[in-house]
Amino acid sequence: VTLFAPASEFFKAKTALLEAFPGIELQVQEITFHPQASKEISPDDVPMFEKFMQLLHDCDDVQDIFHNAVLPA
Repeated sequence: VTLFAPASEFFKAKTALLEAFPGIELQVQEITFHPQASKEISPDDVPMFEKFMQLLHDCDDVQDIFHNAVLPA
C-alpha cells in the first residue's frame, strides 16, 4: 500500500495509520517530492542528459537524484 499525504502532514498520517492498524509493519517511511511539471528531452539531448545523470551518480556527495525529465521512447 502506498500512502500519499502532504509533507507537512507526514507524522499525523503515519500516526493515524499505525493507530488504525496496530501491529502493521512499515517497510518504507519517507517524504518524497513529485514534480508538478515535466520537461521532455529531445532525442539529440538524451546522451548529454544521461552523461549528466551518470556524473551525479558518480559524485560521492550526491545521495539522491530527482528530475522531471521525460525521455523519448
